[in-house]
Amino acid sequence: MATVKIVLRKEEKKDGSFPLALRVTKNRKSSFIYLEYSVKPEDWDDAKQRVKKSHPNSARLNNYLLKKLSEANDHSLELETQKSFVSSQSVKQKIKPSAGSTFFAQAEVFQQRLKEAGKYNQYTADKPRIKHFKEFLKHDIAFADITVAMLERFKAYLITKHNHSERSAVNHIVMIRSVFSHAIKEEVIDPKHYPFGKGKMKIKFPESSKIGLTQEEITRLETVELEGTLNHVRNLWLFSYYFAGMRISDLLRLKWSDFQMIGFTTRWARTIKGVL
Repeated sequence: MATVKIVLRKEEKKDGSFPLALRVTKNRKSSFIYLEYSVKPEDWDDAKQRVKKSHPNSARLNNYLLKKLSEANDHSLELETQKSFVSSQSVKQKIKPSAGSTFFAQAEVFQQRLKEAGKYNQYTADKPRIKHFKEFLKHDIAFADITVAMLERFKAYLITKHNHSERSAVNHIVMIRSVFSHAIKEEVIDPKHYPFGKGKMKIKFPESSKIGLTQEEITRLETVELEGTLNHVRNLWLFSYYFAGMRISDLLRLKWSDFQMIGFTTRWARTIKGVL
């Protein structure tokens, strides 16, 4: 079983104090989780793992340390109950994840994972949505403090303040749900804080109607005489249309080497040449 103890690390600071840390030991291997405070050696009782009364804030600091020690032991016991083999590093990760446990800290990790997975379309779409949520809150926030009422206010804020459509506002809420799911998967937060689903916030996409262009309108667009930037934009649009609505992010990354021109009509080849 892993043991957790509060220790004074031998890393002296400029004021003569030393940092307090949780030492997690398993199979004679230790990992350290630094706490937010440091004390001088004469104010620390190593045997009792507490600050002496000589410290000006001994009562409050000891309450803080007791709480941290209790939480660490709870996490350690929970992890060892779930798994047959546990290392000191895995206990450390459970107690204090490598990334922050606040929403925007995890949103940053979530975005990085999207880039690593090559999901650039979702990355570029979610980046401004995260920015809007941060502008709305004006500060970072714990997952437990994100409530259904807050999400409803954020949705109303997007529609009234930024003139977003209902669909665009819902997409922002979907982004928040994705970050929640990521944090739960990484075991950074407890699933009980998830504000979506039955009895909580349900995401409903509004119905939308799309009106396509007629064949005559496409022909007119293909044959109209345009020059410069307008001609290039027209070719880009037609190219996307010919490929059943190819995303602009994919379109802009295309190269000649991506094509085999066998079987292309003259019109398609002319459009491709205009684009690339």
